[in-house]
Amino acid sequence: MSGLCAQITKEREARRKRDQKIVAAWDAGQSYTAIGRAFRMSGDNVKDRIERFHRDKRIHESIDPFVKLTPRTFRLLLGEGLTTVEKVVDVYLRNELFSIRNFGTKSLMEIEKWFPVKSGKSSLAPPVHPQHVSRTFGNR
Repeated sequence: MSGLCAQITKEREARRKRDQKIVAAWDAGQSYTAIGRAFRMSGDNVKDRIERFHRDKRIHESIDPFVKLTPRTFRLLLGEGLTTVEKVVDVYLRNELFSIRNFGTKSLMEIEKWFPVKSGKSSLAPPVHPQHVSRTFGNR
């Protein structure tokens, strides 16, 4: 399995380097069409890659943790009126995040990654649904 992971990582790195070259060509004043010809892709694809590169750069450099959340987690927080860092941290510290409908462990990991909450392993755990509780019976 690690061979597959290594291959995927290698391909991602190659795409990232190619996109950096595309952005450098754009910054040097070349047109989308000229860049597309050089990299054997359409001008629209070049434009999309340049826009994605700049968007990802803005997100990476941003200090606002809400910008770094996935749209799903952002909508969950917004739907509960959690629009400030302080509110999110407060709800986190009161262990109330899992009371938000459809808020799960992936969303929790995002909060722990991007918001100033305690470091290390979370003491929060999703509530156990009664149907998923394992029952052990006495000796039969």
